[in-house]
Amino acid sequence: MRQAWDNTLVVFLSDHGDMLGDHHLWRKGYAYEGSARIPMFIRPPNNWQVPRGQVLDNVVELRDVMPTLLDAAGLAVPSACQGHSLLPLVRGQKGASWRPYLHGEHVKCFGPEQANHYLTDGREKYIWFPYLEREQLFDLTVDPGECQDLAGQPSKAAQLKLWRDRLVEILAQRDCGLTRDGKLLRQPLDRIIVPPCRR
Repeated sequence: MRQAWDNTLVVFLSDHGDMLGDHHLWRKGYAYEGSARIPMFIRPPNNWQVPRGQVLDNVVELRDVMPTLLDAAGLAVPSACQGHSLLPLVRGQKGASWRPYLHGEHVKCFGPEQANHYLTDGREKYIWFPYLEREQLFDLTVDPGECQDLAGQPSKAAQLKLWRDRLVEILAQRDCGLTRDGKLLRQPLDRIIVPPCRR
């Protein structure tokens, strides 16, 4: 039994939070931390020579689990995989490249006000609500509860544009009717089915 534990990689995580009243909201699917920021713990095998007790601030997601497990098993990660192995980060490899930010999204299954796209680097978060023509910007380092929306502050206009342009770039590649002429495109409230996306 001890030998099996010494050779076992444990990854503990959830797929979402449920808000539990944050922002007066309940259930999953929101871009706010109470839904989108979930725990991920990795316990390396005892026989791995890696730094222990690390707390890493890289933005990671569920898509990183499969390539991490394949990498740990010594198997090739398929080229179509959009996630990345976490092992270079866990091993503390200098110069390990990592995504600068990640994109999350949710459809309007409970109502148009819930549909969202967001980007975060763990320090800032940009949220766009495609049916409400509304966007939000939060500084998570000083406002982890996302209580102060900075999107309307003139001093944050350049930062807001930076995040908006990043989202436009991501969504334009999908050709899903969410952008036009380099801008985000508000979605009509009567739209029920989003056109198929080209990936």
